[in-house]
Amino acid sequence: MRNKFTEIGLLTNEASVEDLFVARLIRDLGYKDEEIAQKASIKQREIHLGSKKSRYSPDYVLSVAARPRVVIDAKAPTENPADWVGQCVSYCATINREFEDENPAKVFIVTNGLRTLVYDVDRSAPELDLSFADFVDGNAKFETLKMKLRPAAVVVPEMDTSEIHRFQRLRIEEVNAVFVWCHQHIYKKDALSQAAGFEEFVKIVFLKLLSDRTIRDRFGPLVNEDQFSVPKSQVKFSTSWIEAREEEHSNPLDALQFQFLTAQLENEIRYHRKKRIFREGARINLHPGTIKEVVRKLQGVYLFGIDADLNGRLFETFLSATMRGKDLGQFFTPRSVAKLGALLADPQVDRARMEFVLDGCCGTGGFLIEVLSDMWAKINANPVLSETEKANLRRRVAETAIYGIDSAQEPNLARLARMNMYLHGDGGSSIYEADFLDKNVTDPVQATAEVRAEVRQFREMLLSHPSGLVDVVLTNPPFAKVYDRKTERENLILAEYELAATEEKLKSSLMFFERYHDLLKIGGRLISVIDDGILSGSSYAEFRNYLRRKFLIRGIVSLPGDAFQRSQARVKTSIIILEKRDPTSEQDQGPAFRYACRYVGVDDPKRQRTLPIDVETRRLAKEEIARVSSLYKDFVAGRPVPPEFVIQADRLLDRLDAKTFEQTSRMVQTWLDQGLNVQPIHELIVPVEPEDAERIDPATFEDDITYLVVGYDGFAREGETISASEHRSGGNLVAVRAGQIVVSHINAVNGSICVVPEYLAGSVVTSEFTIFEAVPGVDPRLIWAILRSPEIRAEFLIRASGAGRTRVRWNTISNILVPVPQGDLATKVVDDLRRAEAELRAAFELRMEAQRKIEADLLLATDRAIGTLQAFKPPA
Repeated sequence: MRNKFTEIGLLTNEASVEDLFVARLIRDLGYKDEEIAQKASIKQREIHLGSKKSRYSPDYVLSVAARPRVVIDAKAPTENPADWVGQCVSYCATINREFEDENPAKVFIVTNGLRTLVYDVDRSAPELDLSFADFVDGNAKFETLKMKLRPAAVVVPEMDTSEIHRFQRLRIEEVNAVFVWCHQHIYKKDALSQAAGFEEFVKIVFLKLLSDRTIRDRFGPLVNEDQFSVPKSQVKFSTSWIEAREEEHSNPLDALQFQFLTAQLENEIRYHRKKRIFREGARINLHPGTIKEVVRKLQGVYLFGIDADLNGRLFETFLSATMRGKDLGQFFTPRSVAKLGALLADPQVDRARMEFVLDGCCGTGGFLIEVLSDMWAKINANPVLSETEKANLRRRVAETAIYGIDSAQEPNLARLARMNMYLHGDGGSSIYEADFLDKNVTDPVQATAEVRAEVRQFREMLLSHPSGLVDVVLTNPPFAKVYDRKTERENLILAEYELAATEEKLKSSLMFFERYHDLLKIGGRLISVIDDGILSGSSYAEFRNYLRRKFLIRGIVSLPGDAFQRSQARVKTSIIILEKRDPTSEQDQGPAFRYACRYVGVDDPKRQRTLPIDVETRRLAKEEIARVSSLYKDFVAGRPVPPEFVIQADRLLDRLDAKTFEQTSRMVQTWLDQGLNVQPIHELIVPVEPEDAERIDPATFEDDITYLVVGYDGFAREGETISASEHRSGGNLVAVRAGQIVVSHINAVNGSICVVPEYLAGSVVTSEFTIFEAVPGVDPRLIWAILRSPEIRAEFLIRASGAGRTRVRWNTISNILVPVPQGDLATKVVDDLRRAEAELRAAFELRMEAQRKIEADLLLATDRAIGTLQAFKPPA
């Protein structure tokens, strides 16, 4: 006879029952290696059987969320399991006495393989009694056992419905909506400013996060379910907890939780183990009724369960939900960008070495959290370290290896970063509130004594490391801020910068690179987000020379144009990887790594509503992060990588944006090998020099004009009709003719190329378009289809000027080689496009006719209505 796990004849002694039956059952229930303790590693405890005492340990103890939950004892098939129940009861009771506020060991099993008894520790009769044959999928008893003993089930006992607290895991956009409601409720009910309301909201959310972290630690895998319940007594963040204490305190959340928390933090601050998160003497300065409503809104939402990528995302999620983008005026790093940055930085930690990591504009600590997670993962995966060594190394990393600096106020980002790090296991003891770009680290004029002391501590730390403080910098400097010599304080700071020697103004993003060079050790690595305009623009050529003098360029990873969409920042960016040169030796620039990302950052859309495509984009971003980091690790280690990911040193002499190194004309040889007719674009179309009658000077033209709109779909539409004098963009206009090809300079790469249809002849375009005509014998529709193909638009993009709004000019694209269809293919394509044009026009006229008919038959176009629209139309 066989059940799910073994043959009955193989169960001959206690060892076979352990190995062939119990061990396989435990795995089938879903327990992980670290949750399974076997007899050799289980602590013997003194148990009582009547008046007798003895030392005893079972064969297995299953722990969930760092608590022993299930005790299992295996016996030989010849022994009766019921005879050994007493020692399991006593052992469970002994375990539970070691925990003050809970009884974690709730279930025990005694089995000889042929008969299995499952007990709740508080009941004398077995809950389940299973035979060998019962252990098959679908058997009612076995299915009950699995439900009762799965990891998520053993952390919570059965409860009366009135004594449970229900949690629900929400999607990111749902959490955002809840946070927006809470923040606005505080703002409106207590008449606070947005910034002050945000500060109070942070205090409440911090208590909520601490409460949910306790739930996670206590109830383990239960919290991975979309909905779950725990004993109400275990939840401190709830209206029932508040109401039970309102007679004793008018504001219990503040008096009993927040004040207790701040007292603990003050003690840590006093002994220099942590830095300040909340203002000294801080209270939750809200009406108790307001607090209770916010708690009511939040209490059922399990915040540590937003998504699998919790570290870091949670904190910035609620920032984005309340005061993101324009309100905060800050530039937050998408979570996937931070994760990729940390993997590219690859900070090392083991017995012999611990690398130190810095972010001088750390914001809320997104990069720092990813570094903390990465370094802890390396420690935990190190097979030669003991558990004590791992714990000590994790503590040292958290307290001494990760530095963050930020000077932003309202909100105070340094304190928010400390809060974020605190919630993820670090005390925030190495995050400083200071102006990182001030090389002299001068005392702030208007600051508390505590902040001034903090700045002095930072200054002394820098002075004590004259040859470099850190091994790795991982950062995203703010792009917009500019330091100006007209401002006295900024002039003093600029005077310390080599980059500012001949400049009246200087972008702070450039200054950060010089400052990081100061603080990096020789050979140290700088991994930074950077504006592609700096990597490519002619006005930044001298800055790129500075980078080449001071650093070795190790890698350039291009990020998608929409990577920072959630911060409302329309800037094309990359991650640049630099290594600080040794000034005492000659170092040649070697090859550099390059990669052009398609999904990183784009997986974090700015809209709250989740679309089906978002799940797929997140999956693709996760795969892309793994691919980029793996390729870069191979490249650094000297292992071969495909040539498309390598930039040879002799090509790193001017522009450094990844697009510059993209290969052009990459399909030409393939087309030729296929026997296709390949011609340069200038042999197929020519730019039109407008006749005088087609040129329109808005200043003198007296008639109305109608703009030609060229969509990304490649179709022309009738745009707005206005008086020529109302044209605001400057420059002359040109009237187009039917059959001409119109190409947008800015959006040709997006497909904004059209053939002008007959009914739009006479429409006008601005100087942001080039007008072409096909050479005799070539149908313009054929050229339209070729130019809008992905391969040719990719050629446009590679050759286009600009890093953000890429401009396509005739002189940059005229020599692009394209395959030109011949014979039947050309005829069919043109015929199909002619028919499509006719059908589109017919559809348009049909819509217009339907509109006219309904307006006429239902009296929906009266003179009075038209007059109202004309008389009261607002300005365009």
